[in-house]
Amino acid sequence: MNNIKILDCTLRDGGYVNDWHFGKKAIETILFNLSKANTDIIECGFLTNKPYDADYSLFNSVEALDELISTESNSETMYVAMIALGEREINPKLISDSAKGPIDGIRLTFHPNEIERAFEYAEIIKEKGYKLFMQPVGTTNYTDKQFIDLLERINKLEPYAFYIVDTLGLMYKKDLLRQVFLVDNNLKTSIKLGYHSHNNLQLAFSNAQALAEYNTEREIIIDCSANGMGRGAGNLCSELLMNYLNSTYSTKYDVLPILEIVDRYLVPISLSAPWGYSSAYFLSASSNCHPNYSSYLMSKHSLSMSAIANILEQIPKEEKRFFNKALIEKIYQSYQSNAVDDVETISKLRKRLDGKEILVIAPGKSVKSKKESILKYISKKEPYVISVNFIPDFAKPDLVFVGNALRYKELQDKVDYKKIGIHLKYS
Repeated sequence: MNNIKILDCTLRDGGYVNDWHFGKKAIETILFNLSKANTDIIECGFLTNKPYDADYSLFNSVEALDELISTESNSETMYVAMIALGEREINPKLISDSAKGPIDGIRLTFHPNEIERAFEYAEIIKEKGYKLFMQPVGTTNYTDKQFIDLLERINKLEPYAFYIVDTLGLMYKKDLLRQVFLVDNNLKTSIKLGYHSHNNLQLAFSNAQALAEYNTEREIIIDCSANGMGRGAGNLCSELLMNYLNSTYSTKYDVLPILEIVDRYLVPISLSAPWGYSSAYFLSASSNCHPNYSSYLMSKHSLSMSAIANILEQIPKEEKRFFNKALIEKIYQSYQSNAVDDVETISKLRKRLDGKEILVIAPGKSVKSKKESILKYISKKEPYVISVNFIPDFAKPDLVFVGNALRYKELQDKVDYKKIGIHLKYS
């Protein structure tokens, strides 16, 4: 069990939640507490070509990290940063040699169509003296041949570590161990094996346990983040993995500093920008889709789970792995604008409403405060009552106007279709 190392990626992967805007003091404290917890490897953030701002865990030089990493930190902790191809990455030619900066390693992540440039960057990173972590995006999408071909190139490159990455959060134990077996039997033994998971199916923790129990002499690196902070369904929780390794293998991680990070910095973030498992992210994983598709559809606040599932099914297979905002918006608009012939319904409504007083009741505070006035008006005028997006508990509407399918689902159990008309209008 001495071959298991923990890499915490709160400041990097967790930054997708809050746009990496943790604040300088928070970044310093998180780095210090992670070291205090005896975390083996700490990922400080991204190396990008963006202008540097000390309040963000985005860095345009390795020197920018100098003042953030405490001199009192655990001397055995390794510090790394990530270069992500396609995300305004910095060219490694522009960074200083390893000996001149505070970080020990650089993680390089890349899509299949970026492999050639990734290997060019990888050689530069190695020449500059950094420990190189090769982290292909979505290894579940590689065929066996593509995966073996990649491993052969990795063997020639001889990086510090190579990763299995469950980008879409869809790996079951059998899927993970299958790729682990392929790596363990085709990768040079000197190269460490890393595992980066997402929690769409709530399997990140159980898969990490399965990997820890896998019989190999190879060193294993398991990624996690405090409270599982990460976009969408989030990641494996650092505190859970540390506690498991302590109780199962008598390791010496200190979980309390991690919980202090969660309590002091991450809970306030989660109140306005939540992450974690949800039915929509489950649908994303089960449909083999990028989780941002579900996030985008959830942000509409107008779709039921069945509607989200229906829309995800319409995404072309070749577009599922990578988020395409224009495509999902087009499919969403098409779904929302299904043609409905309202002519006959409108004609009936006109006849029903002709010559009548109309009272429209919409949800809000004034409905409660003016309840008595509304009831008096109804008693005196006997109007045709139309409620919008809700059913008032003190008056029976003649018609309910519903703005979207999600609200319609919510009101289904409250409506007697024989006595109340329903008009469903997508907005």
